[in-house]
Amino acid sequence: MYPKTNDMLFMQPVSMEANSENEHRSRISEIEENALLIELPIRAGRMTRMRLGEELSVYHVTEDGVKYYFTSHVLGYQDDAIPLMRISKPLPEEISKVQRRHYLRVPAQVEIAVKSPEFHFTALTSDLSGGGLSFVTGANERIEEKMQVNGWILLTYKSGSIDHVPFDGEVLRVKEPGTGRNTVSVHFTRIVDTERQKVIRYCFERQLDFRNR
Repeated sequence: MYPKTNDMLFMQPVSMEANSENEHRSRISEIEENALLIELPIRAGRMTRMRLGEELSVYHVTEDGVKYYFTSHVLGYQDDAIPLMRISKPLPEEISKVQRRHYLRVPAQVEIAVKSPEFHFTALTSDLSGGGLSFVTGANERIEEKMQVNGWILLTYKSGSIDHVPFDGEVLRVKEPGTGRNTVSVHFTRIVDTERQKVIRYCFERQLDFRNR
């Protein structure tokens, strides 16, 4: 679960727009009781000194492809022969595990657009993950299982930045719970990996919000 010395960390300041261009990389130099000492993060080939207190969205990847996500913040710097940055060490319950082909699913109401040759409408999701989503729509919408759809997801992050994430999907289930409205589950059949990472980051932020309540 915890990263080890020499493991690579991938991080983005929460205050920055969530995209691959803002991803920083660093290697763990030393692990303390309540902190991680890491090499100065590198972004676009340049070392970066982040401001004290900067909140970070961090993940590391194990050899078998499992990603562990957590949030951290900058505690300070240690100017030895190799300059190091000290970031907070997460508690075990603050780390989220995301396996390959399995994604964290969280309750979330975000706006989506759903399109097919038969229809085009907007809706609100009931849950969301890096692998798909569910939403509720009126029973008069002609949507059926195995139908191919595409659209976009509107994501608003804690930093205030906004993304429209495009996707292609397949309808897995359509349930009518007796309320005159359908609950529709969609699996992503095609989504660019950088766009999927935006969805995963949003889900991770949502999960932390639930834990902090």
